[in-house]
Amino acid sequence: MLSEPQIQRYARQLLLRDLGERGQEALGAVRVLLGLDGEAAGAAAAYLRAGGTEVSASSDTAAWASMPPLLGTAPLRPLTVTASPELPEPEGVVVGGRGGARVLWSVGADGCADCLRHATRHLGPPGHGSSGIQVGTLVALLVQRRALGVAAPMEGVEVSAAGTLSTLVAPACVHRPPAIPDDVLAELVHHLSAALPDEGCAVLVGGGDGVRLVPMANAQDAHRARDPEAFPRTARTAFTFEPRAWLALLRTLEASGGRILAIAHSHPDGGEHFSAEDRRSAAPDGQPLYPGVAHLLVAFRPGRPPVGRWGVWTDGDFAESACPLPEQS
Repeated sequence: MLSEPQIQRYARQLLLRDLGERGQEALGAVRVLLGLDGEAAGAAAAYLRAGGTEVSASSDTAAWASMPPLLGTAPLRPLTVTASPELPEPEGVVVGGRGGARVLWSVGADGCADCLRHATRHLGPPGHGSSGIQVGTLVALLVQRRALGVAAPMEGVEVSAAGTLSTLVAPACVHRPPAIPDDVLAELVHHLSAALPDEGCAVLVGGGDGVRLVPMANAQDAHRARDPEAFPRTARTAFTFEPRAWLALLRTLEASGGRILAIAHSHPDGGEHFSAEDRRSAAPDGQPLYPGVAHLLVAFRPGRPPVGRWGVWTDGDFAESACPLPEQS
């Protein structure tokens, strides 16, 4: 709780509609580790400290407006500000440069480190220039948005050589399983269970109308009947999409602007992990057949609820993680 002198000091901030005392306390609960130098560091430290946030700077040029912690105790939440190619841990802001512009990316604890590495891979050090104070001001703004809980998991801004600001669109994350509503997962389990004792398959797609299930037929037995040498396994242990249905889906998504979020299939034998054959089929020659598309396995176990497992391509293999399934009625 703020003391009377602190309320007087931050009165103008406390009057802001979406800040108030709780927001001011959130600013005071953060400790910023400032890994910049020059005018950018000085401006960032000045604005952050004046706003009630403790700053630990790596440069003497940033030691403006030093003050004790706002809440009288050491802040519990660290935010790091780094200069490219260093990246913040566990959350914070990275500042880099490209083509005379300065680029700032802010990432939260719920953001994706792989997406941040991808977005900053072509950035060089921020350097020094006439936009240093402007960059420092933006650093403070991004840190305060993160502290107040109003920032997206990853957000960015660019300052051109002429000082023009533009927001940056964060890439769609393909390094984590997509968020699938429970009703869609329930529909998926129902579709896959109807295919038993064969493997079932389906596609989860996303678009302007949200996430939806596209049930697919397992064409493995039909392929095997035409070419048993190329398709030695039956639908009991393998699945393939019917080519015309798959092509029609791809064309529909291209026309509507939708995208494939995940390919799902089942293991009727209860195998709860992706098999070596699953991995080979999804990533022939060691590369994912559909980059950015997750895979979802649903294992059916006699007398017990089915188990869901995500497979997301990460560092040369499919990393598995649990996918909680809704209880079946």
